Amino acid sequence: MAWLTKSRFMSGLQCHKRLWFEIHQPLEAEPAPSTAMLQGRHFDEVVQQIRPGVVISREAGMQAAIAETKRIFAKARNPPAILYQPAFRAGDLAVIADVLRRSGARFELVEVKASTEVKPAHLPDAAFQALVLERAKIPVSRVFIGHVNNQFVLQRAGDYQGLLAEVDLTDEVKAYLPQAAERAVELQAIMAGESMPAIEVGPQCMDPYECPFLSRCTAGQYKPEYSVDLLPRAGNLVEALQADGYRDLRDVPAKRLTNDMHRRVFDATLSGLAYFDQAATAALAGLRPPFAYLDFETISSAVPELIGTKPYEQLPFQWSVHVEHSRETVKHAEFLAIENFGNFAAMAHALVAAIPAEGPIFAYNAGFEAGVLERLADRVPQHAAALRAFGLRLVDLLPVTRAAYYHRDMRGSWSIKSVMPTIDPSLGYAHLDEVREGDAAQRAFMALRGGTLSGEKSAALRAALLAYCRHDTWVMVILRRFLCAHRAW
Repeated sequence: MAWLTKSRFMSGLQCHKRLWFEIHQPLEAEPAPSTAMLQGRHFDEVVQQIRPGVVISREAGMQAAIAETKRIFAKARNPPAILYQPAFRAGDLAVIADVLRRSGARFELVEVKASTEVKPAHLPDAAFQALVLERAKIPVSRVFIGHVNNQFVLQRAGDYQGLLAEVDLTDEVKAYLPQAAERAVELQAIMAGESMPAIEVGPQCMDPYECPFLSRCTAGQYKPEYSVDLLPRAGNLVEALQADGYRDLRDVPAKRLTNDMHRRVFDATLSGLAYFDQAATAALAGLRPPFAYLDFETISSAVPELIGTKPYEQLPFQWSVHVEHSRETVKHAEFLAIENFGNFAAMAHALVAAIPAEGPIFAYNAGFEAGVLERLADRVPQHAAALRAFGLRLVDLLPVTRAAYYHRDMRGSWSIKSVMPTIDPSLGYAHLDEVREGDAAQRAFMALRGGTLSGEKSAALRAALLAYCRHDTWVMVILRRFLCAHRAW
């Protein structure tokens, strides 16, 4: 029978069906690692550099890691002071620990997480490891969660002393150990079972992480074209409607919807006619050109790369600006920093040159752009006044769109990616290559920064990044025109 590992233990706690799938019907191909997973791996590598120790490779698999750990323990009277990724097996339980630190005749276990705080899921994670080590006769005196110290500021390149913060969970882990042992027995039975557990799709599918088998579990489910759960900010109402047997929003009695926004979504869904409130666009229509449209792409990292930055600080690596003087005169400027990432002076200088000295600057969810401009101003004093002035000129198209427009094919979302195809199908994002959303943009940036791509692949990825950001600002040009279409220029 397959071993119950830490990852399988956590999968089983989330959902028995997920664990059963992993054993009996695994995915044909592992999904591409998310930005968060890549960040976690990088943080692990840096933790190993902070306090050098013996690193056991897991590339050859669990069995090879267990054998190497045994060899290290048998080789010397005293094991190394610090072991990274040691692997242990106790019966049908197996685990690869992040850090095992010798403390006299005993050990301290450290589970490393790239979060900035201890989360509820970390306790069973650490407790399962402690359970396996206990059964493998490895004496553990303390158990810690090591997480990112979000107050750390990088002062010298490569010096990450202080980046790792540790929280002692020894007492909590000891209290949880009996439950961990019970759950381990329960999950081993699930793994050995021939029948797939009968578990309906529910909140557990997204908590604490999105299940990789979600699409498989929902494939055969009836999903109405306009489900009641598309009602925005209506959690309790949706639960009540579903409890009463309503699945399709079009079947819900109008009297059940008392919120103006919900009625608007309902009416548009039922009639198929788009909602448009001309009065909500009055202030927007009163603005005069030149119009600038601004979008930033940023990256945040558990491990800060640039001097003077903190973990998970949002740092811009790209911007796009369209400037509209008239319907016939629209110019575009862009900036992408790969090799020169961190040269914020060059980025700010180019941005100040691209944006007109007057006129509104449009953004979608402008609070994000405002924050980037403010942080950029802090880093580039020579352009601080201009950048902060840009922040004061920002006009957010999101609340205007939310107040003025709704099409049923937006399905309860005012994301610009949901809005634009309902205005013009050609304005969607499906045609873009490789980079179609923010997480993909961050992964592309990280890949380009890694410097391992071929020239052809690198050029294609750069082009994809530029096309994505350029599309973000171009669709805002069209959106503003659409919202003001019934008014004079």
